[in-house]
Amino acid sequence: MTIPSILAATWSDGLFVFAGETRRQELAGHSVRALAPDQNGGALAIVDGHSLCRRTCEGAWSTIATSQLDLACLAVVGDVIYLGTDDARVLRVSQNGKIDPLSGFETIPGRDTWYAGSALINGQLVGPPLGVRSMTATSDGAALLANVHVGGIPRSTDGGMTWQPTIDVDSDVHEVCGHPVNPRTVIAAAAIGLCIS
Repeated sequence: MTIPSILAATWSDGLFVFAGETRRQELAGHSVRALAPDQNGGALAIVDGHSLCRRTCEGAWSTIATSQLDLACLAVVGDVIYLGTDDARVLRVSQNGKIDPLSGFETIPGRDTWYAGSALINGQLVGPPLGVRSMTATSDGAALLANVHVGGIPRSTDGGMTWQPTIDVDSDVHEVCGHPVNPRTVIAAAAIGLCIS
């Protein structure tokens, strides 16, 4: 019988694999910014902010693609991998590892109202960049959603070619998740509270 594994990513010391009573570290000394299951029982990860890597069920790692852009999050829809960046872009990874920008994300209605969340602390303006913080898909793969901080949750129903806004920008969404079984349910954590559609 196979023991299920839990992967826990860290920003600076790789990830930890928990299986039953055992714990082991992988990718020590590396930043693992995002994790997502792949379609083969393995996992995908953004490593050191610029590499998209795959982990097999057995724990073998390989690099699928690299980017000069700062990668922040990822989502898998069928056999297609989407990446979100710290400068508010969405990219698609081809089967051969080529990364292509989705230009439709650049022309979303209302994009000009997006802004980077920031605060003045001790006379210094600090805060995260305007970027895509999280991505998800509905359980049937019909819709792809990207959480922009601060820019709402744009949605695409055509594989990322075109996008439409869904929630007010000032809702200040921090994460979006699709329900694992019900394709009509999407949940978002936001400054205004828990949002359920």
